[in-house]
Amino acid sequence: MKYIQYLLLVFILGSFYACNSTKKPKKEEVKESTIPAPITTIDSHLGSLTRDQALVKIELDTYLRKLSTFNTDDIVDMTYPKLFNVIDLDLFRQYIASMMNSTDIEMKSYDTHVSKLSKVTTFTNETKFAQAEYTSRVKIHFLSSHLYDTDEKMNFLYDALVYKYGIDNIKVNKQQRILDIKKEEKLLIIKEKDTTWKFLGDNIEYRQLYPSFLPYEIQKIIN
Repeated sequence: MKYIQYLLLVFILGSFYACNSTKKPKKEEVKESTIPAPITTIDSHLGSLTRDQALVKIELDTYLRKLSTFNTDDIVDMTYPKLFNVIDLDLFRQYIASMMNSTDIEMKSYDTHVSKLSKVTTFTNETKFAQAEYTSRVKIHFLSSHLYDTDEKMNFLYDALVYKYGIDNIKVNKQQRILDIKKEEKLLIIKEKDTTWKFLGDNIEYRQLYPSFLPYEIQKIIN
């Protein structure tokens, strides 16, 4: 597996997909509840949180920890299940497993910091929804001597990543062969009736798929 695929897994987990339809659903929008929840807790980074936000933050922290371990079952269990209507679940599992078993690279660390958590919207069908933003930072160690084994190849990789993520977000240690990448990430957080909170990466690639599986009332209000 090529190295660029490993980067895609870290930053757009499950970005590969088999989408056969882009037709927008005809479901009518559900009006959201406007009853505010009381403030019950203070987060040192996010400020005052309502009861629903505090509960979401607990689940969010758990999900981000699961991502850092690349535990396939845990990640799949906490992923919004309707995503697998448009991507292949078995391929998704195999892709994560390949990260853990790779002899070419080693994930030295994967750290996250939540910077924003929206209010929790409750729809009349009892679905709850929130959005989060966080910063991810990954350090990747090239174990294989065949990966970026010259300064020219390493410089090419550096320039490509700087173009994509910005010069302040990319660091390369050529001697230790460690790549350090920081990226701003977004998540959709959804709890349908009688289920637990589920998570969905929010990026340009996934937004192309939303009309095929994401409830219309959520599509209408995402930032």
